[in-house]
This record gives sequence, C-alpha cells and structure tokens, in this order.
Amino acid sequence: MSQRVLIRTPNHLGDCIMALPMINEAREAYPGAAVTLLVPENLYDLFHSNPAVDEIITIPQQHIHGLIAVMKIKDLIADRGFDTGYILPPSFGAAAGFKLAGIKERIGYIADGRRLLLTRPLALPSPLNATHRSELYFNLLRRGAGADFEYVKPKLFLNDEDSQRAAEFLKGCGIGERVEYAAIAFRAVAQSRRWGTSNYTELIKDIVARHGLAVVLTGSAEDLKVGDEIAAAAGTKNVVNLAGKTTIREVAAIFSRARFFVGNDSGPAHLAAAVGIPVVVLSGADDPRATSPMAARKKLLYLDNLDCISCVKNRCPLKGDENMQCMRGITVAMVGAEVDTLMAATA
Repeated sequence: MSQRVLIRTPNHLGDCIMALPMINEAREAYPGAAVTLLVPENLYDLFHSNPAVDEIITIPQQHIHGLIAVMKIKDLIADRGFDTGYILPPSFGAAAGFKLAGIKERIGYIADGRRLLLTRPLALPSPLNATHRSELYFNLLRRGAGADFEYVKPKLFLNDEDSQRAAEFLKGCGIGERVEYAAIAFRAVAQSRRWGTSNYTELIKDIVARHGLAVVLTGSAEDLKVGDEIAAAAGTKNVVNLAGKTTIREVAAIFSRARFFVGNDSGPAHLAAAVGIPVVVLSGADDPRATSPMAARKKLLYLDNLDCISCVKNRCPLKGDENMQCMRGITVAMVGAEVDTLMAATA
C-alpha cells in the first residue's frame, strides 16, 4: 500500500498561495504517495484542479478554530489511515487534531505550546522575519522529508476552462477580449492596512485618464457596497465592481488577463502574483520580508523610514497625526508613478 500524506493548509488565501511550492513538491518528496489536503471549505476552489493533489478534505468554516474544531478535524481524518501529516498553521488546535486522529508522523514548527503534539517538532528560524513565509513552508517539507528540493516561487496554473469562464464573465460586464484593464483590490481585512476609498478613487481616475485602461475592482461580498461607491465616485463607465461576485479561480483568471494589479499585501495580491502579472503592493503594518507577494514584476511602496513600520498589528495603536501614517504617507502620485513604470516596462 502506498504511503498516505496529509497536509493541513493555512486558513487564509494569501498563506495558502505561499504554501503552493510546498504542496506542489510533496509528491516528489514522497514518491508514489497519495497526497491529501485538509482545507477550509472556502479555499477549496484554489486547489481543486491541482495535479499534485489526489484528494481534498474540506473543513466547515464554523470548525476552523476552537475545541469543537479539534474534535471535528479528528472525526474527518481519523479513519483515513494517514501515515504522515504536515501541519502548516502554527496553532495548538491544528496539531491537536492530528494527534487525536492517530496520524503516525506529525511534522510542524514549534509554536503555541504544541511541541509534545508533534513527532517531528521543528524549530523556527531566528530571526523569524529573515525567511519568507513561503520558503518557511517549503523548508518544512525539506526538513520533514530529509531531502533538498529547489524552491520555486508560488505559481497557480489555470486551465482552458478557467480562462473561458473569465472571458465570458468579463464580456458580460462590458469588457471584451480586446479591452485592456487594471485590477484593483481596494480593501484590506485589517484596518491598519487600508489605504482608503478616496485614494483608490483618485488612482482609478488617473489610470483611466492617463492610460486609457478600464478598471476591475475585486474583493469579498462584504466589500461590494464600498466597491459600488468607488465605482460611482470615479465618474466613468470604465470601472466594473466584481467584489463578491467571483470564485477564487474566476478572479485568478481575470487577474491573469490584466495589465497589472494594485492593492495591499493581501490574498488578492498573492493571487495576482501567482498568475504572473505585475503588481503594485502598498505595504505598511505587514512585514514584506516575511509575507510580500513573490511576484516576478513587483513595485513595493513601503515607508521604511517610520519607526513603527511593520508593526504587524491589525489596528493602528497610534493616535492623532501618527495614526496610520504608514498608509497615509503613501500618496496617489507615488502609486501612479509605479504604475507608469510598470506600464512602460510592459508596453
């Protein structure tokens, strides 16, 4: 019987994309093995066409965190006969579910007091931010399998069906195959990473006026209202708001046809980088050394002169003029200049 390998993916889109190099190489690390992913159900779409994966088990959204989640994960995997488990999330609960399920070899980084739950507890590098998270995931496989593989940046492979669906979707929104457009993810989940609707509105006006491009707005269903407000404020029919209207693979295929992407260090930015388009990333509270999208063509706006930069806090703790200065200090003109550079390089 072939070896059975289970990989517990991270819980967020950006992290899952950063984990792609590790996931894609797992079969090479374990020749002849069957590779299964344990994935939050909202991220299933990212992996379902991956030829490196044999099976996907989905975790209901209400069972991602907490004690009940530990027992649910145990129930999902206990009777599947997995030999080796890689636990990418650093949480105690993620490791506890594998331990209770009786997976023989449990490999993960030491974090959150879970050392005794792992059969192969591996130390994180020091300093932690010296290694990009994508390489951190990949090195877990290297160390766990005891083999040295060449790291390749995250890449999402789209098929003809994905491309066709994107073309049809865009056509229905008035963007034909010959229409060039930019893609913008205008809102970050963390408040500390939000550039602001007025800034994005002015940037869109500039892109439409000076470069003659249409603009496609993307985001979650919660972003739909704000996207509509930005589209209306831009004062042009060349802006289409797709927030909440697409699947992960649909938006990835839509990104793949765009001239460039603009947004924060976020899931959409990683998705844009993974399909190979140029990206402009606005970075502040995040730490680009650890999590910035690994794009071949990237312009990073990052005010590294600030003492508080890369605080990694979801809400800025500063008050008055210092509040959100890492985002407020990035001007529309600065972003526009980086867009100009990318446009010139890809003309």
